[in-house]
Amino acid sequence: MSDEDLKKLIESNAKAIQALADSVAQDREESRKDREDRRKEREEWRQDRRQMYQWMSRLAAAQADFYEVQADYLNHIERIDERLATVDERLIAILERLTPKQD
Repeated sequence: MSDEDLKKLIESNAKAIQALADSVAQDREESRKDREDRRKEREEWRQDRRQMYQWMSRLAAAQADFYEVQADYLNHIERIDERLATVDERLIAILERLTPKQD
């Protein structure tokens, strides 16, 4: 092998080594970017889940408040009905006393 052939072979090997090194570096960079993208996606999912659970807890609290208000309202209506029934009974008793009995 002549010196010229040896130089060409060395130059060719150097180019091949450089191309392989560039390819490995590019693969590493793409892999790093993919890992970073997946990490960002996981973080977005975590934030979305956290926000969803916050909304669900707010909804549950709102439902509990609604049912408490509804129960208070129904209790209030029931007390009013009881008072009206008592008033009706009293009115009937008064009317019975004031009106003459018809035989």
